[in-house]
Amino acid sequence: MKAFPTAKIRNVALVGHGGSGKTTVAEALLFRAGAIPRMGRVEDGNTACDFDPEEQRRAISVQLALAPFELDGHKVNVIDTPGYADFVGDVAAALRAADLAVFVVSAVEGVEVQTEIAWKMAEARGSPASCS
Repeated sequence: MKAFPTAKIRNVALVGHGGSGKTTVAEALLFRAGAIPRMGRVEDGNTACDFDPEEQRRAISVQLALAPFELDGHKVNVIDTPGYADFVGDVAAALRAADLAVFVVSAVEGVEVQTEIAWKMAEARGSPASCS
């Protein structure tokens, strides 16, 4: 595995309500960067981040997943977080490790409860955040 100096590593947490598209965004980033040969689909149970049989069966993330790729001489660690309240501990852990949080919001549903909770958690940590 290629070694990167700390200054060339970025940790990005994808956070938001369950079903907002975080895992799909992670798949798109991995595919676009050339880290995976094709995009998987949550519905098909073949995404890089939802590898656990329970996640595949339920079609939701139940734990955070690390999805690394290289871009412009940097290693980017995407941290795909679960969006349901039962797994909020993984969101807190991801925010502690992340350089920034990207909030994924469903265009149909808008901002939902777990998105607001994650926002408050990021705000309390002083994490830089953006919305997609």
